[in-house]
Amino acid sequence: MSDEADGREVLERVLEEFKEKMEEDESLRDKMEDFDRDIQVDFESGEQYNLSLDGGDVSDIKDGELEDPDITLTSDAVTLRKLLDGEIGAMEAYAKDKINLDASFTDMLKFKNLL
Repeated sequence: MSDEADGREVLERVLEEFKEKMEEDESLRDKMEDFDRDIQVDFESGEQYNLSLDGGDVSDIKDGELEDPDITLTSDAVTLRKLLDGEIGAMEAYAKDKINLDASFTDMLKFKNLL
């Protein structure tokens, strides 16, 4: 697989897989029930997107930066794609400073369900 990736396409894939997990996993739906957060996604390429979680529902991806997001994910599209494909683990990506999550500890624990 190529070492190039488009941020928006990868983010759309993340959300698609999250929605599938939500449909299939009742315990995940229960965990996410009261999880309402605004999320900023910043790619190292300069692409910026945002979305909202309202319980298990995910908004459409919007272009641009949020003024005061609850969670900010910073990475590059290739790393995010590799996480989705199982080529790299989340802890390895974090340890290699390939992914950064600015969020409360509680939000980090819930947010991992997206990946």
